[in-house]
Amino acid sequence: MDFFNEIMKFDDIFESQETIDELKDISDEIKKYDVYDVLARISGLNLMPHNQNKSVLLDSLIAGIICEEENTYNSTYKMSAGKFKKLIGKINETNLALSIDPNENAFYQNVMLIDNYTVFNGIDNTPAYNLQMLIDILFNYENDFPKEYNQKIGRLMMLILGLSEEIARKISIKECEIASDEGKYVVIPDSEKVKEYAECVVFDEQRIQLFLKDYSDLLEEIIMPFGSGNVGSMNNRPFYSKPFVRNCRDNTIILLNVSLLPNFLFFQALKIASEFGIKDKVINRYNNYVWRDCRKSLEALGHHKIKESMLGIELINNAYYKECIVNVYNNQLMLTVFVCDDACDYSERTMHSEYPDEKHTLLFEKRMKYFFEKMQENAIERNDIYCLLIISGFGRGMGLRVAKNPSKYKSLQLNPFELHCISVNERKKENFVPRYIRAKEKVSTQIPNLFSELNAISIYTSNQYSFYLNDDFNPYNTTLLIAPGDSIDYINQSIRNEGAVLIDSYEDGWKTRVVLCDEMRNMYTEECMMETKRSTLCIRYNNCIIWITSGEIKEKADVNLNFSIMDTISYWLAECKDIIEDMELLNTLYHFSIILEGDKKAYYYAPTEDITVSDLIRVEKRGRHYNLVWTPKAYSQMSCKTNAKEKELCQMLLDILNNNAYEPVAYEDRLDKLFDNPMRRKIFSLDFQDKPYYKPILFTADRIVREEDEDYLLDIIGKSILQSSKWTYGVIPDEKRTMIANEVVGMLYKMLQEEIEVLSSHHLVEAIYSDLEEVLYKLMLAEKTYAYELSCYPEKEEQYITEYNNLNRVSLALKFMMEYVAAKPPKGEVTLGIGKYEYILAICSLIIEWAYKNDLFHYNIFNTPVEILKSDRIGMKQDEFYTIYQYGDKYRREQLYYKSSSDFHKKYTINHEDYSDSLDIAFQAEYGYSFTQFCRLIMGMIEYGKEREEQEVYIAPKEKLIEYIVQIDEKLSNEIAIAIIKDISLTERDDFLKVPSGFRKEDIYPWRFNRAYSFNRRPVIIRNDMIIWGKDRKSVV
Repeated sequence: MDFFNEIMKFDDIFESQETIDELKDISDEIKKYDVYDVLARISGLNLMPHNQNKSVLLDSLIAGIICEEENTYNSTYKMSAGKFKKLIGKINETNLALSIDPNENAFYQNVMLIDNYTVFNGIDNTPAYNLQMLIDILFNYENDFPKEYNQKIGRLMMLILGLSEEIARKISIKECEIASDEGKYVVIPDSEKVKEYAECVVFDEQRIQLFLKDYSDLLEEIIMPFGSGNVGSMNNRPFYSKPFVRNCRDNTIILLNVSLLPNFLFFQALKIASEFGIKDKVINRYNNYVWRDCRKSLEALGHHKIKESMLGIELINNAYYKECIVNVYNNQLMLTVFVCDDACDYSERTMHSEYPDEKHTLLFEKRMKYFFEKMQENAIERNDIYCLLIISGFGRGMGLRVAKNPSKYKSLQLNPFELHCISVNERKKENFVPRYIRAKEKVSTQIPNLFSELNAISIYTSNQYSFYLNDDFNPYNTTLLIAPGDSIDYINQSIRNEGAVLIDSYEDGWKTRVVLCDEMRNMYTEECMMETKRSTLCIRYNNCIIWITSGEIKEKADVNLNFSIMDTISYWLAECKDIIEDMELLNTLYHFSIILEGDKKAYYYAPTEDITVSDLIRVEKRGRHYNLVWTPKAYSQMSCKTNAKEKELCQMLLDILNNNAYEPVAYEDRLDKLFDNPMRRKIFSLDFQDKPYYKPILFTADRIVREEDEDYLLDIIGKSILQSSKWTYGVIPDEKRTMIANEVVGMLYKMLQEEIEVLSSHHLVEAIYSDLEEVLYKLMLAEKTYAYELSCYPEKEEQYITEYNNLNRVSLALKFMMEYVAAKPPKGEVTLGIGKYEYILAICSLIIEWAYKNDLFHYNIFNTPVEILKSDRIGMKQDEFYTIYQYGDKYRREQLYYKSSSDFHKKYTINHEDYSDSLDIAFQAEYGYSFTQFCRLIMGMIEYGKEREEQEVYIAPKEKLIEYIVQIDEKLSNEIAIAIIKDISLTERDDFLKVPSGFRKEDIYPWRFNRAYSFNRRPVIIRNDMIIWGKDRKSVV
């Protein structure tokens, strides 16, 4: 199917000769009235969010009016409100109304030049994004464009953006609730509102002339004359390239549609570039910059460019087509193709048409064939490849025909702004794009090519990252029609989450772009942190901006210390919002720069004496800039058990600000109230000298049980149960609930066996252990800091509990996987990829969950009905589960709070008796060695690990480790060491489900508690003659 020919056919239907004649009749009727007043009223309707998607109707009416000669509109009679309403009603009755679709973009967006400017998007896909990218290459980065060109287009942009912002302020757009309308008819407010909107789009021509005094030719470039005789088409109205008309009667100009302004500026930038002979240079720079932004978005989502030369692949990078290959997980690839408009035959007549030739498609087809062959040469499986197509235009349509796909999955097609929105909203969902591609592959969807992919993505993400919509039907056996309308919510969410604005910089005379990092506290960080090589935070108040910055980050130690100090200062200054906003400050910006002096390691030493913080931090004043010079002694003071030292620091900073006020503010009582909870503190210290397992580790993974993998498995379970012919739709008899639960567990266990047996054992245990070390450390931190975090951020309670539950869940899954791999080391050759790894963890987690449910049924603890649903899944009523969850959740929160607030509990003196001799006797009788010997061996393993501090997981030949321990501890013999290691180790066996002698069968069930043959009891893994254990000494002990 020829995509653009089909579009043109639709245009012919909507804008037939009959419709053109109807427009002519309406414009003839308008000749009885003041045409300029009518034009302003029509244009003003575009300022209503309800009419965002109705501009096709309003633009058609305007085009019909101004195509007539101006002298045919002689009347000065003002049209009545009722007559105007009827006039709009007539345009609503034309076939053009059938072309109206729901909005696909935000009503307005912020664009940054030398300040923040509101622009209106209308029905175009990405006008604000395109304009921002153009502004960046022209004014925010160095270029070699002629100075005269930059000055001319800069002047025009300042004018147009200023007018757009003026309109936005007049209608208070940022203060009103944006309510879009999916109807097909123009909405008309009351007459007073119509008049107000109309006045917003009328400007004094002399004011415009003065602004453009050095570029008088630009005035005519923005004004559309009457009488062209041409109404254009739905895609290209003649006034799209000149969006104003002149009213000679009162020397004003009227803006015909506010949402045309971003695309108009883009068009003028290229038109003026042509006058200077640099059009190709500008558009090439623009496309390269957008391509760079796309790669930044991919990096934010966890995808980094690989060296394609290692695969013998040569990539293309020309003016209209660019390529790169990025990683997916650690063993898959994503081919990314960037197709862009090179402005070929771009003019006022074609600025909203389709691209004039098929060179993109022809090259795309050729390149897909090339990649297909290259992937085969490199023996890369098609299910290990994903394809992302990025179509970058600035008003004109571009389409690609389906080509031979090197991937098993359909290509995902996005524009750069859509990819940017995904990178903002899904930044914490690693590998979101390939996961979405796989999920969408399973369902049959109809998304018309005219509409945004974000419609489907919005449905997917708002439904817990699944296309499973409800229990009444199976979405994978049904064709889902995904219509427009959902993408706007996803885009607005991205805009809110990013919160990008331009503000005064900490560097005098400059402005800088910042993005939101804490909405509640109005806290931002610089977007270009990687370029400046420093950490920056700022807090925006009603009366000032406060910046907190670090020095240049040169080493890893700098990152941790600077973050700790900046996080503390920014938090407390944000919490002091009311105090600071009460101050009548001399300046509107203050800058605190953190300077670290001395040995970085010494910063972590415990304080030896109590000294006031302000006596230890040296303050160096430079105008409104303050260097806060820290030393190890100053930082160590912050490690006290209460927030007293943080209060001293906060008071020191408030005093600095108060000394810069016209009249000092009394704030002591309010400050006392802020700090009245001693657990409300930011800096939290752990003594890892006495407790080595507190020593921080480097977090390298974010291992969790992914809900997307579970969603996939639940479909497989239901489908397999039904295909077994043992079960059918409906409620399962109570006596058969354990039977079906057993069948599900058996099915999942078989899947686990199949997935693991093909893997290579190389580094497998080490990888699982490394992730366990990280998860266990995070759990320990959560249990130590929960009360403190909650005191600082009460609004994040649900987030903390969810994260804690997720950690516990993945901890159980990892331990189960470790137990299985230790018992049945795989003999395959497949290297474990991260995607497959997380899928196996989801299998492990579901085995535990279903086996636990089976026990509840078996022992009649629950009487919950089990049902095979019409969606082909197994369902259970959640009432009883929710009840038990509520009790468990309440207990978990109380325990977390109690454990983490232990420093503030009443201390009791307990006389501890020495039971060591009794323990030794008991151990000797039970195990053949004493408790003292057991502890000595554990300490020997810890000492062995201390010599290899850079490692998180230790590996040693069994004989070498025993020899080392016996040498450093003469009270241990080889025989005793071997016996102890045997009792704390998991080893290979023929059948995972066959319990070793001396143990109960329940001791190997991963869903049971207090198991004798578990990873918790046996945290050492023996693989052949090698011993493997983790750095987390808590798990060892």
